[in-house]
Amino acid sequence: MVDFMTAALTLGFIGTGGITSFIVRGLCSAPEFTGKIVLSVHKNRGKAEALKAQFPERITISCSNQEVADASDVVFIAVLPQQHKAVAAAVNFKPEHRVVHITGGVKLADSLALYSPAMSAVRAIPLPFAARRMGPVLFYGKDPVSRELLAMLGSIVEVQTESELEVLGPVTGMMVPYYALIAEYVKWGMAKGLSFRTALDYAGYMNEALSSFMRTDCAEDMEAFLIDNSTPGGVNELGLRLLRESDAYSPWSKTLDALYIRYNSMGKNKD
Repeated sequence: MVDFMTAALTLGFIGTGGITSFIVRGLCSAPEFTGKIVLSVHKNRGKAEALKAQFPERITISCSNQEVADASDVVFIAVLPQQHKAVAAAVNFKPEHRVVHITGGVKLADSLALYSPAMSAVRAIPLPFAARRMGPVLFYGKDPVSRELLAMLGSIVEVQTESELEVLGPVTGMMVPYYALIAEYVKWGMAKGLSFRTALDYAGYMNEALSSFMRTDCAEDMEAFLIDNSTPGGVNELGLRLLRESDAYSPWSKTLDALYIRYNSMGKNKD
C-alpha cells in the first residue's frame, strides 16, 4: 500500500525532455498518486505545455530551476549529461529535499556534492513504458520514499551498487534493435500473405509471453532452459542451431560492449 504522505508529495522536474514526459504521464495516470508536479522549461516548453494541457489541475510550469526546487519535496534531475554539472550546481538544495538523479551517463557518486545538503539522493533509469506504468525501473539508493514513487511507474529492479546500474543501463540501447527484430518477423509474415495486424499481434504476444516465462522459469543454467524448451528434432532446435552456426548472437554482445562504452562516457562527450 502506498503511504498517503508519499502519494501527496510535490515533485519537481528540472529538465522536461522525453523521459520526464513519460514519468509525468505515468504518475499523473496512477490512481495512487495524488500530489502535484512542477516542471522547468527551457528548450522543451512545448513538451511541458502538452503535459499541462493533459493534466491541468496537477501541473505547474516554471522558467526557473530554483523555483521548481523551492516548490518541491522531491526533485528529479533529468537534463543532458553535458549540462548536468552546471545545471545542478546552480540549484540551492534544501536539507528536506529528496533528489532523484535521472541524467544518463553521469554517476550519482560524482553528483552528491552538487545535491548537498539534500537528505537523500538516488539514481534511477525509467523507460518510455513508464508512461503506461509498465516495464522495469532501475533503482539505486536507500530512500524508501523515492523508491515508492518510482514503483508507481513499473517494476523496480533494485541494484546494490552503481556499477551494476551502469551495466544494465546500456541494455536500454537494445530496445529499438529488438523492435527491428520483431519487424523482420512481421515483414516475413506479410510476404507469406498475412496482414500487418495479424503478423504483429502474433509476434508481439508471443514475445511478451516468452519474456515473462523466461523471467519466472529460467534458472542460472540457461543452456538447460533452452534444451528443456526445444523439442528434439523440432523447429526450435533447428532455429537455434542455424542461428548459432551463422554466429547470429555474437554481434549482440559486441553491440552491448559498444553501448556500455558510449553510455558510461556520455557525461564527458559534447556530441
